[in-house]
Amino acid sequence: MVYLPSPDDPLVRRVRSVKSEREALGSLAKWGFEPGYKSSDLKLYITDPHKVLNFLGAGLPSLRRAGWKVDLAPKLSELVDSFKYIVPVVDVRDAEDGCFDVRYRFESRGGTVSPIEIQAALNRGDAAILKNGEVFLMDNAAIETMHGVFADCARSQNGAPRGWFRVKSVHGAYVRSALWKLQDVIDLDDRQAPRWKSSTKLLSRNGNTKYEPVALGKLEPILRPYQKQGVYWLRFLECSGLTGLLADEMGLGKTLQTLTWLALPRAGAAEKKPALIVCPTSLVRNWQAEAAKFTPWMRTLVVSGPDRADDFPLIPSADLVVTSYALLQRDFEQAYLGREFSAVVLDEAQRIKNRDTKNAKAVKLIAAERRLALTGTPIENSVADAWSIFNFLMPEYLGDWESFKMNFADAISSDDSSASGAALDRLKMKMQPFILRRLKKTVAKDLPDKIVKLSYCPMDEDSQREYARLLAQTRTKAGAMIKANGFSKSRFELLAMLMKLRMIASVGKLDAFLEQLESAIDGGHKILVFSQFVKTLQLIAAELQSREIPFCYLDGSTKDRLGECNRFNRSPEIPVFLISLMAGGTGLNLTGADMVMHYDPWWNPAVEDQATDRAHRIGQKKNVYVMKMIASGTIEEKVLELQRRKQTVIAATVGTTDSAVMEKLTAEDFASLLS
Repeated sequence: MVYLPSPDDPLVRRVRSVKSEREALGSLAKWGFEPGYKSSDLKLYITDPHKVLNFLGAGLPSLRRAGWKVDLAPKLSELVDSFKYIVPVVDVRDAEDGCFDVRYRFESRGGTVSPIEIQAALNRGDAAILKNGEVFLMDNAAIETMHGVFADCARSQNGAPRGWFRVKSVHGAYVRSALWKLQDVIDLDDRQAPRWKSSTKLLSRNGNTKYEPVALGKLEPILRPYQKQGVYWLRFLECSGLTGLLADEMGLGKTLQTLTWLALPRAGAAEKKPALIVCPTSLVRNWQAEAAKFTPWMRTLVVSGPDRADDFPLIPSADLVVTSYALLQRDFEQAYLGREFSAVVLDEAQRIKNRDTKNAKAVKLIAAERRLALTGTPIENSVADAWSIFNFLMPEYLGDWESFKMNFADAISSDDSSASGAALDRLKMKMQPFILRRLKKTVAKDLPDKIVKLSYCPMDEDSQREYARLLAQTRTKAGAMIKANGFSKSRFELLAMLMKLRMIASVGKLDAFLEQLESAIDGGHKILVFSQFVKTLQLIAAELQSREIPFCYLDGSTKDRLGECNRFNRSPEIPVFLISLMAGGTGLNLTGADMVMHYDPWWNPAVEDQATDRAHRIGQKKNVYVMKMIASGTIEEKVLELQRRKQTVIAATVGTTDSAVMEKLTAEDFASLLS
């Protein structure tokens, strides 16, 4: 990058990108421009008449569509205006079964050129036709793009009348977007396609597109405006017989929008069929908790755990079934084969990005009337991921893998930047109608500046067994101790017992935590991770090192606290900062982060809030997303219950130690922690 002062404002610097300039010169070379003969001549020239006409016919409009500002000398401009033009005309009309018919023809404005002559020029790759001393220009590059779009959608007549070809409704928005992009060189006649126009207008949405509202019942006052639009969009797709990918940034409520959509009434057989949620193991309990909170009237069945086979017969009578990717493929034949669902939803859908895994193959075999994918991770630049997710949503839409690889993946990964960019643009046009992605910055007016969410994490099986053993042992030992010495005199020993239970719960949810951390990193977030246990932070650090994820680290032994903070704030390539709650909960400015993860709960939530404020403070320009990780079925859940019951008492211990908190607890409080 080169920075140049602005001649108009001394405080403004213009950015000059040498790399971009070289790429621009390369695009000119494609149209036949060459350097002059003198080494000191920095101009590019094109003198061959054939190349000049090709540039004027196709190169010039292509550069302008790419955003170039191109000025022609007056004499050249007059010459170009004197030429005649061949214009493609695309006719669209509504057809049966929601399809639409398309044909295209050519009009030679200002003269007569036969279709055979036009096709011959296209076959030669020419953008001009010389006939009877006259020049006819045509944008052959745009015409080839148009041919490619139609080839993507309909490779045969498909039952349309002669001269037309029939396109399925699912391709409507893609065709509309492609033709709109070429509107400067193509005439579109869609007067006989009112249904096509109305449906594709909504699918080819812009920032102002509004969908028909749906009555949301009890959830009406809960959803924010953008979340309601998300539900309306899902309903619009459903009523149109389409599917979609809800790709809102992490923290914007994809789970709530999905539950709201699934809770809407449905007609016919779908009303009596359950919906299936498939998610990572770490999120199964979250779906259960969110459903209990927002849609308690829905009968929710969680198919998980060693005794889950007992629940298989209950699936047809449930409204909502929740399971994990790992268990779905294990249980597929026994629990899901032959069953029909009203909808199947994939959460963290990037988990099926590898099309050859058992997980990906299993979810694509689920029989469901509707499909939905959820992810907070952008997929536009990972074309293999995109294909696998869309192969689940609409199996034929992007074609089979081999044709997709040839038409898109190979071209996008090629060294030819022009071909790569064109293929990527085409792929984005195909996917965009079925992807809804909102960022926090775009819906900031609808959001609080701090979003807090509880995330329930399952422990691994070894930790579950160890925790159950120690819990039983603690109950027995604590009961005997209190009986012998009384509760007040046993506080110190009882606190040590609680800490051991909390430590096992902390270590046992490491795998589930790492799943969610990697998802946040993939989403482009910079994350503060707080834990009260240095041992836990060290375990996380070792995992990050093994996965080659860069991070910063701070605990009580860190010498250069400010240096670590500055390194994190100033280094975009470092996504994670591991911080001891006691050593780094106050006195730091970490506004480089936009996400805070509390690995384990502190007795007093005010201490957690102080730690969160390392990111959520003056200077922070983004909404901060706070996730509190809770080990399912452990003392960590009991701590949350205790916080709610004893909020006033605990609030009086702000900034104090475990022992001080223990002084505020009664024998009944302690018993509830071990219940």
